[in-house]
Amino acid sequence: MNNLIDQVEGEVQAVLKFKGEIILDSELADLLRLVDETGSLLSACRLLGMPYSRAWERISRVERKLGVRVVHSRRGGRGGGMRLTEYGRMLLDKYSRYERKVRVAVSPRAVGKLAEPDLTLAHSHDPILTVLLERLRSEGLDVEDACVGSGMALASLSLGEVDVAASHLYDPETGEYNVPYLHRYWLDGRTSVIGGYMRELVFAFSPDVEPMDVEETVKALLDGKLRLVNRNVGSGTRVYLDHLLSEFSGGRSFEKIRGYGYQVNTHDDAARAVAAGRADVGLMLRASAEYYGLKCTHVAWERFEYIALNDRLGKKGMSSLKDILESDWLRGLLENTSGFKPLEAS
Repeated sequence: MNNLIDQVEGEVQAVLKFKGEIILDSELADLLRLVDETGSLLSACRLLGMPYSRAWERISRVERKLGVRVVHSRRGGRGGGMRLTEYGRMLLDKYSRYERKVRVAVSPRAVGKLAEPDLTLAHSHDPILTVLLERLRSEGLDVEDACVGSGMALASLSLGEVDVAASHLYDPETGEYNVPYLHRYWLDGRTSVIGGYMRELVFAFSPDVEPMDVEETVKALLDGKLRLVNRNVGSGTRVYLDHLLSEFSGGRSFEKIRGYGYQVNTHDDAARAVAAGRADVGLMLRASAEYYGLKCTHVAWERFEYIALNDRLGKKGMSSLKDILESDWLRGLLENTSGFKPLEAS
């Protein structure tokens, strides 16, 4: 996904392009902001003077192009209406930060090149990290992040495209998380683990499926008795699920499991799929499963770690991140969030 500056009707505007096509410009960004603020696509359209059909067409086109949901709807109750998904919010945040830089860059007062962000971070989906990023930005830091999965996060770190990768990749051969992968991504001696915490993985079941233990669930998937919602390739959760499946597959190809090709990008997306009956079971965080009222079975506690490039440790944003990871504030947040705990509590 590229950041670009386009000349539109005599004005300069920031756009995001994916595979050569514009997916986000100022008009769509304004629409998404108002959708999230008002909780209603209709209200957002009225405020912008945009036809409702055009709004849906623009949002649907982006979702088709990216292969992920940007908005989701809920019916009834105080939480009813439309909101941005985790990915949609990340996309809008990325655009908004770049848009601000473009405005500075094209200002008559602009001198030199755009300022480098205080911190850049690639990561797997994690609700605690979302809160942590909000805290960093509330302190006035310019933080750029991308939710790309653990594998891509480490790849980005290896290329020096980011300062920090947040990862939870399990290695079946050693039973360790993350460290064995540093060699595979040419990160030996170049990085330090600056903090992290434990997260609980569970199998979450749709309302019409009776919960099973881990072995029963895996065998039911392999026998075609349950429909799966899977995670994206390269995510730590996908790696761990493949490990579980291979333990009980007896050499069978688990890629033929019902739903194995049905992939979503976040734990919340997986929970929504199960809650809506589009899948019978999914491997996800307990926090996401409980938020959607799903019955679940404990699978494992995993290490979610923040891995930084050693030559970036002196950055302003890095110091702030380390302070938060070591803070009583984070410890309290972990202890009061279902399915999380500090590393030393493992």
